[in-house]
Amino acid sequence: MPLLMRPGNMTFLGMKVRNWLILVGLVLLGVAWVRQWPNWAILIIALLLIWLVLSFWLAGRSNYIRFVPNGDSMMAASDLNSLSPNEKVPAQATGSFSVSGYNNNVLFQPANYWQVPLGDHIVMVEQKPGKFLYQFFSADTLQSVAGGWLLYGAEPQEALAISFLSKWGPEYTKFQVYEDGEESPVPAKLTTIYLTFESESQRDRVWQTIVADARRART
Repeated sequence: MPLLMRPGNMTFLGMKVRNWLILVGLVLLGVAWVRQWPNWAILIIALLLIWLVLSFWLAGRSNYIRFVPNGDSMMAASDLNSLSPNEKVPAQATGSFSVSGYNNNVLFQPANYWQVPLGDHIVMVEQKPGKFLYQFFSADTLQSVAGGWLLYGAEPQEALAISFLSKWGPEYTKFQVYEDGEESPVPAKLTTIYLTFESESQRDRVWQTIVADARRART
């Protein structure tokens, strides 16, 4: 699967590499059928083509990335060193980010993380100069935070995987508040974003800030 992650988003002559590979497989299968190659050869080509399509489909569901946790946990630490309120940490963000009427999946885009005094954690991604996308979470919506490696391309990247329940994005814009005051009928969705940092100390400070906030909420 990791070998297919980079071709999944790469393009060649205006078409994604994954589509070229599938097209070549289809052409080869057609040639084998027309020229009446041995049944075992046709079967092997067909199975390889099915494997290729299935692998790209599964990789596409995760935006052609894969996260491998390293098993470490900050929850057991007794000396958590949290960031100050509104102290921003530069990072690169991967995952789904939104404004109220627009959503996009980004890959290693410049971002900033910080926590506001009221407790919300914010990740702001610069999609293009002057254009930003966001994700928000809190100790109440946080589901998990883990360190590990983000697999994309040839070299794994150390990263944080942050999972939380979100009601942010285009699907929630038209359901802000009903006339009778009821909440949106659209349920919160489980969202996972990934942050990579220039240094291990930056990663740990962000990790510890999130864990410390979760610990305060639990107690």
